[in-house]
Amino acid sequence: MGNIIYHYCNVEAFRAIIQNKTLWLSSVYNLNDYKEIHWIKDKVLKKIEEVRTKDNFLIYEAFEKLYNNELPNVYIASFSQGNDLLSQWRAYANDGYGVAIGFNKDYFITNDLVHTTEVLYDETQQEKEIDTILKPLEKMNNDIQIYSNDFNTLCKDIITNINNLSAKSKNELFKEEQEVRLIHNPIIIDDKENEKFIFKKNLSDMKFRSVCGNLIPYFELKFDKEKKDIPAILEIVTGPKNKFINQEVKIFLSNNGFYSVDIKNSKSSYR
Repeated sequence: MGNIIYHYCNVEAFRAIIQNKTLWLSSVYNLNDYKEIHWIKDKVLKKIEEVRTKDNFLIYEAFEKLYNNELPNVYIASFSQGNDLLSQWRAYANDGYGVAIGFNKDYFITNDLVHTTEVLYDETQQEKEIDTILKPLEKMNNDIQIYSNDFNTLCKDIITNINNLSAKSKNELFKEEQEVRLIHNPIIIDDKENEKFIFKKNLSDMKFRSVCGNLIPYFELKFDKEKKDIPAILEIVTGPKNKFINQEVKIFLSNNGFYSVDIKNSKSSYR
């Protein structure tokens, strides 16, 4: 993975990101392609069918019930390793009128609440990771009480690992995107006794925005704090149809604390 990861966006999003010094990490359930959330899930359920026997049936049945009922607490922001990709300009940067913000990957490393990962496109590797994640179920004693706290805790750990694999896995057909993701796993507890939800290890308060009739939860990741010798943003790439004047963009960035950012223009002939 290179040192710069690019967030493609339209001009309004670019303005808001720079002025607010904030990225939004949205629920994995609200990705552009809804099939993404089922990509790994379908493989997991298929694997369970393959290994289930009459001896371990109750264990896998109980696990599958928990898995199907447990919504993933996974929130992501998407980037690409490519700084001038037509597919990204078309899909995420207003058909080429937007920009790609080149973030410094190292800036996020010291934040314990997020981790950066390349998207995994290799199906063989995805299936190997599923085998590893499900291994504790295979080794489980058939006499274990499936309603016990120990069983429930083990299953929740497995489900968390599956959800994190889901958050970084895609169909190989999308490989050209060279996607990189920032992943956030807040702990959300339903406190029924006090009639509220408790959040732990979260980046910010959970916020919501409305898009096309849907309510989408997200967390804010601030990059307003200076880190010694580790700038948050290294360069801006303007899209093939973008109308920016580089000097004006330089002033805009400088006014918001990003003076030493390179401005580059797309080399694509896409119009």
